[in-house]
Amino acid sequence: MTFPTEGTMRTVIKFFVVLMFAGLLAACTTTGSKSTSADTGQSESAQYQEPNYYLDFDDIMLPKEIDYVNDGSYRLDNAKFKASIMKFKGRVEILELVQFFINNMAKDNWTLISNNKASDSHILNFEKFNKSCVIQVDDNFATATTTIFAVEVKETETKPKQ
Repeated sequence: MTFPTEGTMRTVIKFFVVLMFAGLLAACTTTGSKSTSADTGQSESAQYQEPNYYLDFDDIMLPKEIDYVNDGSYRLDNAKFKASIMKFKGRVEILELVQFFINNMAKDNWTLISNNKASDSHILNFEKFNKSCVIQVDDNFATATTTIFAVEVKETETKPKQ
């Protein structure tokens, strides 16, 4: 059995060092660039962010920055009306959250009836033809607590009494 010569061993070691260096460089590079899209003006990473969403009502948009809290939330849906108390928490700026609701409720054809501000909370009151919604945003140190009270009266056919 013959052992490799010192020159051959150095060549093999250099080859593996170069190969490992190339692998390290390949691992550090990204597969895509953050170039802006010509038609939207947004970066590619911004296009794949989670969108805002709707929960119990298809016309009350919720920002992705607040998370649903099951404790204290309540839903009721029957033949005459649908009601919901939805609670959320998130690390957001209070004024930005209030402005989000004002803007997006208007987009969903809600009418702002009142906007009341207390020392550490905002209460927004919205109405539609057969719906009412009150949104309370409280500032709890670094976390915003949002409670949404929404009611929809459903159209029911009145049957004649016999």
